[in-house]
Amino acid sequence: MMEVSATEGYATPLESLQRRTSPLTTDSREDVRRECEKLGELVVQARLESDHFGPGKALAWEWLLEQYYRRRREGESEERERIERVLKAAEDAAGAARAAAAGARSAARWTMVAALSAAAAVVVSLAKYW
Repeated sequence: MMEVSATEGYATPLESLQRRTSPLTTDSREDVRRECEKLGELVVQARLESDHFGPGKALAWEWLLEQYYRRRREGESEERERIERVLKAAEDAAGAARAAAAGARSAARWTMVAALSAAAAVVVSLAKYW
């Protein structure tokens, strides 16, 4: 059954109620964006599923997708930063390993010098007794 307004130019009580209960009465992109920002992603998604947005539904979906792709880009940059931190830590560890290897080589050289010195001392002491 179709409702007819009793007076031209005035809204019926049903129209007035619909206008008050619908959060988006216009199809304006900015109005939809502001409303979506206020509600948040989860509420917007729930209201989209219940056809709460009416004529602004496409714009609300657009906003929701933008949020998803923004979050995804941020996640990719966070992942990239994490990989860079891991690579930096690996480079630092490799540098420390090279330094330790250089120290070990130096220690090995000094050990060989000490062993040769001890052998020379033995030879000198044996030469004294002959």
